[in-house]
Amino acid sequence: MKAISRPDRIDAALDVPPNPRQPMSAAQEARLRALSERAGEPVSPDLTVQQAERRIELLEAVVY
Repeated sequence: MKAISRPDRIDAALDVPPNPRQPMSAAQEARLRALSERAGEPVSPDLTVQQAERRIELLEAVVY
């Protein structure tokens, strides 16, 4: 067993956050739809990753 990881085997892309301007992910859309339904709010399908994240946080505060 090696205790030291080899840098050439590390995928640097895994540490990069998603582009906030890209469309929301399928997981975000599913979570947003569930929360919006519980809150009786409409869902906008054109949200970005960042916008969806903020909307989810807002709805979680209202629903829970």
